[in-house]
Amino acid sequence: MLFSQQSGWFDGVSNQGPVPSRIAGYTLIELLIGLFLLSLLSLMTYIRLQPGLEHGKVNGAASVFAIDLQYAQQLAAQQRKPVVVIMTAATASYVIRDRANASTIFRTRYLGNDTDYTLDEFDCTASSLEIFPTGVTRTTTTCTLGRNGYRKQVKYTKAGQIRVASVS
Repeated sequence: MLFSQQSGWFDGVSNQGPVPSRIAGYTLIELLIGLFLLSLLSLMTYIRLQPGLEHGKVNGAASVFAIDLQYAQQLAAQQRKPVVVIMTAATASYVIRDRANASTIFRTRYLGNDTDYTLDEFDCTASSLEIFPTGVTRTTTTCTLGRNGYRKQVKYTKAGQIRVASVS
């Protein structure tokens, strides 16, 4: 029988007295303590991961710069004309352009504070790098990219080799 006349409830449930006044759940204090502990763990994780995130930004910027230098080599070889890479430390940027025609700009990249890389250091041994169609250049140029003391160097040798190295 589904309905019991004695208790007034469905079968399997008995009326043992008044319904408890407290409904199961968490109190506001318990929720606040849980939220506090979760935010504390998140803060500790962020503090531990911050150096790795900054190193990743510098490593990424150094890789992009090295790839852009390879792109400049390819442009010079394809066009059979020299290409110039102009590095500007003040704006942490560089421009790849045609040597003969300054208005022909192939690529412009910013690595400073207003970008994803947020570098606070971009220093080069020369302000410009002239890449000939054979890939060689007149001097070896070294650029140091850094953020909060962590640095990487991108070196373009006279022979046209591009190397990315850590700075101690």
